[in-house]
Amino acid sequence: MIRDRPGVVLILAAAASLAACVPDGGRPDPDTASLVRVLEAEDARTIEGVELDVLVTAARSDDPHLRRTAVRALGRLEEPALAGAIAPHLVDADEGVRAATAEALAQAVHGADGSAVLPDLLARVETERAASVRGAIARSIGTLELEALDRRRAAQAIARLAGTDGLDPTTEVLIGAALGFEALLRDSGEGADRDGLDRVAADRLEEMAAFGSEDPDDVEAARIRALAISSLGQARRLSADAIERAGSDPHPDVRRAPLRFLGAVAPSQRPAILGRAIADPSPRVAIEALRIVAAGARTSQPCEWLFAAAAPASPPSVRVVALEALGRPCPDSGAQRELLRTTASDLTPDESAPWQPAAQALVSLARIDERSAADLLPRFVEHPNPFVRTYAATVAGIVGAEADLERLAADSSPNVRSVAIEALFSAHGHRVDDLLLDQLASDDPQLLLTAARLLAGSPGRTTVAAALMVKLERLSSARRETWRDPRLALLERIGELGDASLAGSVRPLLEDFDPEIAVAAATILRAWTGQAVDPAPQHLTRTPLPSPAELTSLERTTVALHMRGGGTIVIDLLPTLAPRNAWRFVSLARSGYFDGLTFHRWAPNFVIQGGSPGANEYSGDGPYTRDEVGGSHWRGTVGVSTRGRDTGDGQIFVNLVDNVRLDHDYTVFGFVSAGMDVVDAVLEGAVIERAEVRD
Repeated sequence: MIRDRPGVVLILAAAASLAACVPDGGRPDPDTASLVRVLEAEDARTIEGVELDVLVTAARSDDPHLRRTAVRALGRLEEPALAGAIAPHLVDADEGVRAATAEALAQAVHGADGSAVLPDLLARVETERAASVRGAIARSIGTLELEALDRRRAAQAIARLAGTDGLDPTTEVLIGAALGFEALLRDSGEGADRDGLDRVAADRLEEMAAFGSEDPDDVEAARIRALAISSLGQARRLSADAIERAGSDPHPDVRRAPLRFLGAVAPSQRPAILGRAIADPSPRVAIEALRIVAAGARTSQPCEWLFAAAAPASPPSVRVVALEALGRPCPDSGAQRELLRTTASDLTPDESAPWQPAAQALVSLARIDERSAADLLPRFVEHPNPFVRTYAATVAGIVGAEADLERLAADSSPNVRSVAIEALFSAHGHRVDDLLLDQLASDDPQLLLTAARLLAGSPGRTTVAAALMVKLERLSSARRETWRDPRLALLERIGELGDASLAGSVRPLLEDFDPEIAVAAATILRAWTGQAVDPAPQHLTRTPLPSPAELTSLERTTVALHMRGGGTIVIDLLPTLAPRNAWRFVSLARSGYFDGLTFHRWAPNFVIQGGSPGANEYSGDGPYTRDEVGGSHWRGTVGVSTRGRDTGDGQIFVNLVDNVRLDHDYTVFGFVSAGMDVVDAVLEGAVIERAEVRD
């Protein structure tokens, strides 16, 4: 049993039923073939016609696994009108189907008025006795978007599900209730009715905030406590005594939870709490406290904390956060400058050596002492690591090092060039438009986005628009879905700077393979010509789903990411929850795609993100994959990085903490089963030496 991942046991049990559908030799039986057909219908993302009929029919199948998959798929269409087709399955004989139905109802109305499905969920509160379903209902009720009166009813229902109606609550129920309370209070907005809690619900949360604290190894119980503390804080019901108790909790995420709500503590008591948190043995707790210190006033005490945390003896993640915070002046400016100068001077020319503290120190130094930073800048400009040169471009912009910026604007790395041209544009405006147009020779999405954005208002107008059109046509000819962002940026600028003389070039985009491009083209043509034109996108053929045998193989597959410098991150898959995205990840890993790529993004106490050939947010692999939302973003889960619905491009992220606010919006397809200590040690630019698929 995987104790720290609620729901994973259920997911893996369901996955085992999929494996049982494929007899020896890998030939699918009819049930497995039906499952693949359901996945194909889900992937079509249509709310009418044959594909919808497939899902509705499968939801009435004799096979409970097929019913669960179909009901989940109906919810993922995110169409409120389908709630009527989903709700009847709340009384299914299989508790797994009932749990999936509750979550599907919440997903169907995600981003819309949730009051339409609230009565169905509330009705089930009275009769449901299965712990897994009670937990799912509590979580689902909490995620609904509701008005004040319905929020109060929702809070009362979650409290009942959590045990106030006489049933002995289990961890499974309390996890769902904790998630439900946290989502309900997080999304309720500001105002007098923000909390939506009556006394019973508030008392239940206070009980949950102490649940299981006697067992330091019970991660699920710790999650319940942390979520309950967060809920009480958001409801302005967190007492100073509760904050003090949480500060001595055996689990770091519980100790971290109340730090955001220090407003409940007398100002005179806050320094002691923050000082203890900064000295906490867990970097997650220390980082949370440092964020609060970084945002506050720069008096002597906070700066002393920052100086201590920025020392070489600190954990690297804590040190980098503290160094970033030192970009604002402290009373002891001499000690501050000396610390930053010394740290920045530690940079070595070795491309693989740790560079993050030195680079962050240089940026902070530039903000308080430009001359000292300028003296150290050359070694960063000349460094072989492109991440270091990107920081050099940032510093060159701050200190006005024109020669360095011009050099970096011609760098081999598009990421370095993006930062450099931004800085040059800030200094010179449209006098650098020729330099911006030079960037159109690159296919890097982020660089193209930067150039297109900076060309807004260019005096070159039609000449610039024509150059952008040439680039857009070349990108479009590749028929690559994941180039949507730069194509839209180029098209937007063409619409602004061009005129009807380019209508003949824009008109073919009305039938582009990407509907968003086709709509944008129609908008531009209407503005230019005054004529009524309509988009008629010609969709690309969807990439095939994994075969039944391939899906079954995922149950026995893990992926090990061997990191440069040592350490391995082992990722187990959740193919029942996210079959397409799990298969894509394995396929890319098996092809060698990840070998040599980086975790280009490190967001402390949030995520690490990687798998980009360009080491940036916008450069990814081939076609988009569909979202398969439904899992919770617990610490250690692995998700699909996207820029809007159904825009997976092969990039992944690992949750460094419990990020439940990402639930319902991002796909979880796996979890770190070994090597979480390696994940915690990852900083920006960490290299994936090799991805190994273990069958």
